[in-house]
Amino acid sequence: MATKRQGRAGLFNGVSRTSRRRPAPTGPQAALAALKGVVYSWDVASDAMTWGPNAPEVLGLPPGALPRTGYAFSKLVEPGSGPDHRDLAAQDGSEPSFDSRYALRFAPNRVLMVQDAGRWQLDADGRPCVLRGMLRIDPAASAQDLLPASIKARSLLLRHIQDNIDEAAQLSHTCTLMVGACDDDESVAMEQVARSLRPLLRRGDHVDILSPTRFAITLTCCPATEAMSAMRRASALVQAALPYAILHLGAACSPDHTYEAVKLLRFAEMALEAALSRSEPAVLHKTRHATKSKASDQSVCDLLAALNERRLVLALQPVVEAPSRQPALVQARAAMRGENGGISALGPVPAAETVNPALLIDGRMLELAADHLARHPEARLVLPVAQETLQDREWLPMLAAHLGARPGTASRLIVALPETILADAGEVVGPLNAMKALGLGIGLSGFGTGYASLASLRALPIDLATVDGVFVQTLKRSTDDRLFMRTLIDMAHHLGIAVAAEWVDDEASARLLAAWGVDYMQGDLFGAAEAAALPDSALKRLKRA
Repeated sequence: MATKRQGRAGLFNGVSRTSRRRPAPTGPQAALAALKGVVYSWDVASDAMTWGPNAPEVLGLPPGALPRTGYAFSKLVEPGSGPDHRDLAAQDGSEPSFDSRYALRFAPNRVLMVQDAGRWQLDADGRPCVLRGMLRIDPAASAQDLLPASIKARSLLLRHIQDNIDEAAQLSHTCTLMVGACDDDESVAMEQVARSLRPLLRRGDHVDILSPTRFAITLTCCPATEAMSAMRRASALVQAALPYAILHLGAACSPDHTYEAVKLLRFAEMALEAALSRSEPAVLHKTRHATKSKASDQSVCDLLAALNERRLVLALQPVVEAPSRQPALVQARAAMRGENGGISALGPVPAAETVNPALLIDGRMLELAADHLARHPEARLVLPVAQETLQDREWLPMLAAHLGARPGTASRLIVALPETILADAGEVVGPLNAMKALGLGIGLSGFGTGYASLASLRALPIDLATVDGVFVQTLKRSTDDRLFMRTLIDMAHHLGIAVAAEWVDDEASARLLAAWGVDYMQGDLFGAAEAAALPDSALKRLKRA
């Protein structure tokens, strides 16, 4: 395996194109900042969201305020502005890729229009289980003058609510917000409902129309203990004026639930949704208390069972040389074999206190990969390895043992690590150099997501960088997306690093990437992932099990 300093022409038996020395390009972090994009991942089962390192800058939030669950993120989505990824997850998964546009609200006067594009990873039943995507901010559409009228009206209401909350806090008073809707009866005019509620209002209170089917009531000096009574009085007034209307109400209180108008309105709307779903006249928001879940422990047990039963398999997808489209490498992934014989990609690996599940999985995949290389002398394979595995003291001895038992395989193996390792390049340079000393290549996956810098890439012995597919998927969208991709390619080539692109699914994108100098491509255009064939001895053991 050639080193980075030997240039890309020596990589993988001359498959890569010749490197040309160019002026040092802009670093990837600066290019990503110019793109105004942030990469994220969402695990549907655990609801956990992880963000790229530039998320606080792009979203304008402190790190501690970033939404860490899909549920928390969905509460930032402006109602009616468009489907977010939780809405898309409820679909049948027939379209793995998605591209949506909606608004995120962070404050009464702060709304951002975003483009959300990504791809689902499906489980064995074809249902979405993991999402990898990229949020792009549209600064022009986010200007206050260009926002839709419904969003402007909601901003005005939220500013009014915030003023009420601030005034109540100064006077040590309370503020209750009620949101109401009539039961599936669009014939009831909200203006009529608002007029019927006037006897409930005191000085400083007000009624606002949220939409053709919803309204809001702000009550000052109404504590949480009196909120249910206030909602019963509101229902009685509406019922007296409009006997045919069946009213549902949800309420939230400040300071009991929050001091922020945006959250107070969302909590009241959540309470209303609960009232509608349960067919109850009124529901008061309740603060959710964190409870310890056993889901992670169960996931670890399921994973250990799959390992013991040999149900984890090596899935291989072809990687072609960009100019010629000839097979050059195979990309390996951990996959789970289903009862029907099909395979599905393994989702996020759960954490555990007593064991390192990532090391167990990567150790099993290493064993299968080394066996595959030993049985196929012409094969060259890229094997992903988790950062937790690299940091485990057992990894290097395990790697040396498997490669030492199969002479000739090290030079045809590339161990690909996530770009997150570059967050602290000094901590991983030793293990990476030790891996290079074994004769294998070092790859980088998720290239461009915000962790890589020119300095960190220079410090580490990286041979191959695979651009994250979220950037490939949006190539045809705009000049900015194409410029970002070319910046990544030029920067890697400047350092003598070969570049691969994943999620290449159409001919137009493949031609663009080849023209820009990408060395390798993988995606459905060149073949889907399939389980690697097991040797006869392994098949016999599997059948006996």
